[in-house]
Amino acid sequence: MLTAIILAAGESSRMGRPKALLGWKGRPFIEHVCLALRAAGVENRVVVLGRASGEILSAWQPGGEKTTVNPRPEDGQLASLRAGLEAAGINAGAFMVCLADQPTINPETYKALIAFWRSRPGAIAIPRVERISPSPGEPLFKRGHPIIIPAVHRHLCFEGPLDKGLHWVTHHPSVEIADLEVADRETIRDFDTPQQYEELLAGELER
Repeated sequence: MLTAIILAAGESSRMGRPKALLGWKGRPFIEHVCLALRAAGVENRVVVLGRASGEILSAWQPGGEKTTVNPRPEDGQLASLRAGLEAAGINAGAFMVCLADQPTINPETYKALIAFWRSRPGAIAIPRVERISPSPGEPLFKRGHPIIIPAVHRHLCFEGPLDKGLHWVTHHPSVEIADLEVADRETIRDFDTPQQYEELLAGELER
């Protein structure tokens, strides 16, 4: 059983307001992420909220998602993942780590990553896209989200230093990484600043 853990507990300090509630195409970011996961057939979904949990839940109605709160969002992404893992329980076979500020990922990308992971169930599956104009010495590919962590590596998410984040988990010597090359460049796109959000809205208007 695969469980999606959607991380929406960030402080959104650069954006100045909860990114999960930013509007796009008539829906908040968090709803776009959840809709894509539902379309991809991911039945078990946990949304991890932070200090803005009350504001988010006042404006967004979960559609079957379980919600939990990271009481210390200042501890970073790994702390939020731990809260999600605890809420998900120990019966899940793997965890798909998703970001609430990635509303533009195509549901087919989620499906492709899931199918890829199922062919390599012991590996951490990560999507990657080819860089358009890599600098000299820069890798030809860039990894993005979501990533799928098999349950066998769940313990690493609780052992890793909080300040190292998921990087510590994905670079642990005991894990195998399976990279899936995808065409969906939205896997490496998120929205941290008002300018990035304005660019998304401008692109929507252009279409």
